[in-house]
Amino acid sequence: MDYEQFKVESEKVWDVLDEKVLPPTLPDDIARLKELAATIEDPKERWRAEGRIESIEGILREGEQGKQEPWSDAMNEAIRVHLEATTDESGTVAERVARLDAAMVAIGRIADTAPPDEAYAIVEMNESLHMLMTALDPDAG
Repeated sequence: MDYEQFKVESEKVWDVLDEKVLPPTLPDDIARLKELAATIEDPKERWRAEGRIESIEGILREGEQGKQEPWSDAMNEAIRVHLEATTDESGTVAERVARLDAAMVAIGRIADTAPPDEAYAIVEMNESLHMLMTALDPDAG
């Protein structure tokens, strides 16, 4: 399996995270994503796939920690910006690094407007963006 095939499957799982009631098959879907990720031959691509799975699981853990209110618009926007920045593989390395940098700036601005209980989690999204940026270009960031 290659990363693009994995990405198509993982986006199906991402899509259900917005639903008010999560499907009972979600744990099985995540287990299937883990199995698919393990079959990706390229180590960097496998690492990216595992990161997507960890993001999904992190979102679910956050929801399980007793938070009754849905996420704020700021959190939803930060998740969208992060997902777009990490899944858009088009362009040169310099263009990708620039997009990641722009996403980090955007996420910082979003965190500034977020409710206090979400601001830190939003800012922490930048860590994985920075890691990806330096993986693409060790001199970046």
